Amino acid sequence: MAKEPEKIYDSDPSEDTSWMLTYGDIITLLMIFFVLLFSASKVSEEKFEKVAQSINESLNRPGPDPKTEEPSISALTEAQILLDQLIQSQGLERQMTTHRTPTGLMIELSSNSFFDSGSATVKPSMIDTLRDLSQIIQLLPAPDYRVEIEGHTDNVPISTPQFPSNWELSALRSINVLHLFEQTGIPADKLSATAYADTKPKVPNRDQEGLDNSEHQAKNRRVVVFVKDLEAM
Repeated sequence: MAKEPEKIYDSDPSEDTSWMLTYGDIITLLMIFFVLLFSASKVSEEKFEKVAQSINESLNRPGPDPKTEEPSISALTEAQILLDQLIQSQGLERQMTTHRTPTGLMIELSSNSFFDSGSATVKPSMIDTLRDLSQIIQLLPAPDYRVEIEGHTDNVPISTPQFPSNWELSALRSINVLHLFEQTGIPADKLSATAYADTKPKVPNRDQEGLDNSEHQAKNRRVVVFVKDLEAM
């Protein structure tokens, strides 16, 4: 009879190996634990991305570029940059200025540059400038803004068949700017025109002695285009 081959053991057959079962259970539990941690982190990341996307869509703004840490600028700031470039390229520093306010962007148009004295008709030489201004305004996200146009005069009275007072003059100047904006593409429901005559001077019309200050009066004769950020109101 052939001799039965001798059994070869990796360890002593008499050794107690019951601890290996517990060890295997621990390894399995650790693996499950780390898988759960990984899964939870992925879910949180996905939730964050969904929330960020939702916020970006509601604001109608592009999300931040993950490749750069520079903060994105607002649409109104971009519009102001374009306007300032237009002003500098055309040498309009004395005719047009821009100012940011807590609720929007204010563009001041000098009446001396855009209108003849005692007239509400826009000078032909300034029509293209107003069209360029309108085009820049139209770059803004449509739901986020409205344009309020204000007419202002100095304190010198006017009395003509067309303009019995400064109220009519300031009103028609603001309305004519409004019409030009509407003709160049700004929706009518985004526009409004207001007349202030000489009730809201930028600077005092008279000096300390009560005499008219011609330099100040020139600053007060203006049309203000106020692009309001509806989200900031």
